[in-house]
Amino acid sequence: MERDNYWTRRVARRRVLGGAGTVALGASAWALAGCGDDDDDNGNGGDQTSGPGVNPGTQTPPTPTAAGEVIKKDGTLNLRQGAIYASINPYSGLDSGLLWGFTIFDHLWYTPLDTGIRENFLAASIEQQDPLHFTVKLQDSVFHAKAPANGRAVKASDVKASLESAAKQTKISNSSWWTQIFDHIETPDDKTVNFILKKVDAWGFSSTNGGSPIASSILPEEIAKDPTFMDKDLVGSGRFQFVSHENGANFKLKRHEKWRVSGEPYLANQNYKLIQEQAAALAAFSAKEIDTLALTNKLEREDLEKKHGKDIVVDSVDSRAVWLVQTRGDGAFADERVRRAIYLALDRKEMITLMALGEGKMSGPVPPAFGESLSAADIEATYGKSDVAQAKQLLTQSGFDTSKEYSIKYIVPGDPYQQFAQIVKSQLEKNLGLKIKLIGEDFGKWLSQSLYGSDYDSFITYPTLAYDDPSSYIGAYGKTIGGRPNWAGYVDDELDGLVTKQKEILDDKERRAAVQALQKRAFEKAAPFIPTIIRVTNDATWAYVKGRVVGRGSYGLFNGKVYVDKG
Repeated sequence: MERDNYWTRRVARRRVLGGAGTVALGASAWALAGCGDDDDDNGNGGDQTSGPGVNPGTQTPPTPTAAGEVIKKDGTLNLRQGAIYASINPYSGLDSGLLWGFTIFDHLWYTPLDTGIRENFLAASIEQQDPLHFTVKLQDSVFHAKAPANGRAVKASDVKASLESAAKQTKISNSSWWTQIFDHIETPDDKTVNFILKKVDAWGFSSTNGGSPIASSILPEEIAKDPTFMDKDLVGSGRFQFVSHENGANFKLKRHEKWRVSGEPYLANQNYKLIQEQAAALAAFSAKEIDTLALTNKLEREDLEKKHGKDIVVDSVDSRAVWLVQTRGDGAFADERVRRAIYLALDRKEMITLMALGEGKMSGPVPPAFGESLSAADIEATYGKSDVAQAKQLLTQSGFDTSKEYSIKYIVPGDPYQQFAQIVKSQLEKNLGLKIKLIGEDFGKWLSQSLYGSDYDSFITYPTLAYDDPSSYIGAYGKTIGGRPNWAGYVDDELDGLVTKQKEILDDKERRAAVQALQKRAFEKAAPFIPTIIRVTNDATWAYVKGRVVGRGSYGLFNGKVYVDKG
């Protein structure tokens, strides 16, 4: 189905089979953010899918129950926390922002991966007057029974204060929608929210933009005006209420008894256990101390299946996280020949063998899950091409100084991050004769200083977020990224213009072609964001976790119908 009106369009894309991934449990805070090529339905995903033909604003039907089935509502879902949070404040970190956005805070709407059609949450209705104005009418809802809101009703003024405050935050991972598209909100009464935009963006309702699980979180107005309150406590109107933590770890949440969806959530509690090492996490899963786990590779999957058989469910899915090698776009790397040499020196097939034990695919900037991705043949001829002889020739012609020592910055802890950085180091040393040292950094410093702050001298490696829309994967080609200067110090007027232009195209087919053309042009210019591979992710869940949702991207993390039935 193709629709010209971007407010109601359905984004055509390949169906993605999802699993019990780990946005909320990954091997590090980056994995929790939907990265580290984890799928992002976690313990709230699985079992249930939603088919095509959904009207905009229509919520997913309730989970069907078998005759005689009893839904237990006294269970606790136990999840892994892979890293200590520097702060519980959602405005201070990507990890906390995402976790609380999916649990503690409510939102006006969300757009699932599988349909690309907006589903209303707190919004009772959304009416578009024109491409720059739309009105949201609110359902009835109340905040958690904690100061300063003390269980009062959610009002339009709370929405206005929350979203306008989030748009100004510098530490959260806002997309450019919040800085370049969103203007302000007007609230004529307690139930009406009028959005005013600066310009058109065809991806405005996506989960990266206006539907961001971080920036669109609805806070009490009192807290939105003083976000430092969230350094010590959290108050929202989402399906779970924050109970406690231990210095940024071992979070405990409980059911919001007055959640706007009557009878939900089915879970009474959701607890997180800090387990930083994968071996310890595997042991904890087998001991049923945690109920779901992201697996590092197929060997772990096969071992668990052998141990536990039909008592567990293992979901395998092509990841939407693309592993990137990011060079500088300035200084010694400003010469296109240097970057082209890096492109050609990387061996993606070897990466798939070493990183994924053969379970993976080469990828362009937009992963294969989306219709906007390049074809396999196009990837083979462009981003997937390896030619060591040509790479050496280009590097020599450029005069690049190979006597210097260069560095690769990567995330710690987490075996996949170190492994990928080591593979890149080995290939560049072997194929180009470079001298490279590895620098591992904790997630908070790596994200805010090295990536967002562009504080690296040569290379930085990471998997992208597992975005729910293709536009988010190409934002790095703009002059600014989420209101910050380009992370690589790369400024290209043509690519920046193409990033902006595709957002303004309201016809699905034309926009898809524009996104594909942009990816090809970025390759021709050897842009410093070098996509390599995606992996197949494997996520294990105990079969006693019922009511999961699959195939809907991060939408599954809002599922209030999960319950635990251990018999």
